[in-house]
Amino acid sequence: MATATDVLRVAAGQIGYSRWNDSQQGTKYGRWYAASHGSYYGANGVPYCAMFVSWVMAQAGQSFPGLPAAYVPYVLSAGRAAGREVAKTAARPGDLVIFNWDGGVVDHIGFVEVNRGSYLQTIEGNTNNGAVARRTRAWGVVAAILRPSYGSVAVNGALAVDGYCGVATVSRWQRVMGTPVDGVITGQVVPDNRTYGRPNLMSYGYGGYGSTMIRAVQRKIGGLSVDGLLGPATIRAIQRRLGVAADAWFGPATVKALQKRLNSNRF
Repeated sequence: MATATDVLRVAAGQIGYSRWNDSQQGTKYGRWYAASHGSYYGANGVPYCAMFVSWVMAQAGQSFPGLPAAYVPYVLSAGRAAGREVAKTAARPGDLVIFNWDGGVVDHIGFVEVNRGSYLQTIEGNTNNGAVARRTRAWGVVAAILRPSYGSVAVNGALAVDGYCGVATVSRWQRVMGTPVDGVITGQVVPDNRTYGRPNLMSYGYGGYGSTMIRAVQRKIGGLSVDGLLGPATIRAIQRRLGVAADAWFGPATVKALQKRLNSNRF
């Protein structure tokens, strides 16, 4: 099973693709979909946002109800029927975001890359005049957020050591630290653009008030400002404690080391 990091890495790798620079008919995503669903989808002029999402998920090895698909309303219907819709403001990296421009049927789909609190940063296909691009989107055009079933689930009571800092990992970390358990690292400031390796279950906002769990981590390590913010100094201190490179990048190597430690019910 893939992780949100895997899916976003594939999606980000497509940024810059344009249907206008494609030397073949249609789009690469349409031609891929056409191989199993009919030649129409590989033709010129066919909207490809849902096929882009389908292609990315397939390349990453991640399934989702209704995918692969070429029609956004079908993805929304299948996702809702499977119980995959979550509150819009709870959007997190790797979620599918459905857009509605005019109040009619839903129009467009992409991936949530970062929840910035007051808006979303996304990766979408068939945007900016037929390209794959990183966009910023206001909440007013977001119709729904759908959440794939990603990795980092507990297996026989143990965390999967997969480098994905998801609900299971954050919840276990909170339990080990003796703080309230909700699976989210709350009260963080808006991060920089190095998002892939950051913990996926983080809540951001300008002037972040900090996380109770991160405060407990900072107290346990010592020598840190106890502000509840998972910033570079705290990440480096965590990495030193875990015995990995202290590069202030909360990426897969750091998360795997953390998961191994948490599987021993310690930090």
